[in-house]
Amino acid sequence: MDNKQLIINRAHKLLLEIGPTSMTMDTVARACGMSKRTLYEIFPDKKTLIMECIHVEAKLRDQEACKIFLEASNCFEALFNIYKSSRQKRSQAFLDDVKRLYPEILEHHKQNEKQFIDQLSMVLSQAQTEGMVVDKIDTKIASFLFLSQMRSLHKNPNIEDMGFESVAVYDSAFVNFMRGIATIEGIEYIETQIKNFDTNKNF
Repeated sequence: MDNKQLIINRAHKLLLEIGPTSMTMDTVARACGMSKRTLYEIFPDKKTLIMECIHVEAKLRDQEACKIFLEASNCFEALFNIYKSSRQKRSQAFLDDVKRLYPEILEHHKQNEKQFIDQLSMVLSQAQTEGMVVDKIDTKIASFLFLSQMRSLHKNPNIEDMGFESVAVYDSAFVNFMRGIATIEGIEYIETQIKNFDTNKNF
């Protein structure tokens, strides 16, 4: 592993553990076992390093999603597996902290959200051809509504105050979204997935 990849790996781990505010170039250099001079020769500042970490993470996430789709028997199976994978990744609070510190990243994040809506819409359209999603549903609007709902939940400070676990709320929102767009065949598949999750304690 070269120094650049080492720095990205250690910095990404630090970002998830202590957040972008607490992570300094000093802590990154120490975590990598290198001098600050060597670190600055590769990344001139913390913002550049954070943006590179986010870019690499997005690339890995896309690769993982492609692998899941290739191995899935249908689109609903892929969506459930991608959701299970993504719920274990960084939180919305992490993204909000990055955007607060570096507002210029906001526009890049908006582009990612547009890409997410387009990609989810394509998947739901494919699920329509599989007979899992109702034909009359506008898949792009449905994708936008799903993203908006999840984003709103992530920003809601009252979830834990009301005695709910955040993950349980997100899970319910995801399952209810899937039920709302599904055909009878799709709903039957969803119920099977939920039983599997309950058995495996993954959902």
